[in-house]
Amino acid sequence: MIKFITLLLFITVSCLSSQEEISWDDKLFHQKEEYLYYQDKPFTGVVLKFYANHQIQSRQYFSAGKLDGLSEKWFENGQMQERRYFTENHKTGKHEAWWENGQQRFEYEFDDDVPIKLHKEWYPNGQLFTISNYDENGQPMGIQQMWFDDGKIKANYEVKNGRRFGLLGAKGCMGKNEKSVANEN
Repeated sequence: MIKFITLLLFITVSCLSSQEEISWDDKLFHQKEEYLYYQDKPFTGVVLKFYANHQIQSRQYFSAGKLDGLSEKWFENGQMQERRYFTENHKTGKHEAWWENGQQRFEYEFDDDVPIKLHKEWYPNGQLFTISNYDENGQPMGIQQMWFDDGKIKANYEVKNGRRFGLLGAKGCMGKNEKSVANEN
């Protein structure tokens, strides 16, 4: 199934690559509900956004007014920030992002906006933050792990039939010398 989705996305991106490219700053763009309009018609083509230094900030593919295909963003220094795929405004396929220092930020997979399979997140220092597993319905299943930014384990449990078994340490109970990750950001 994933190979089929990847092939479909490749074909979509290939077809769209010959489409009209227009800057997001064009005054003829407007958004209404979940559709993007250009000259009062649902837009099909590529929308580009640029930083003040003329470096590309984002490139998004649209079909009939909806995000459809590859969506990419870059930091102002030109380094890739994120790469995501959409089908008619719905997240699909592999989604990746990076911190400005080049370290990977996350790697997710979706099927029609539903999280599936293995999801990973990292701290800016490259240390793993979370590993989460999802079934085809988007429900957590299997091994779930979480770490502090120094590599110490925060949570390590398994989800079976909707129940969690193991070290659930993510309920806010922290040791005397530990600090909340949420408060650091």
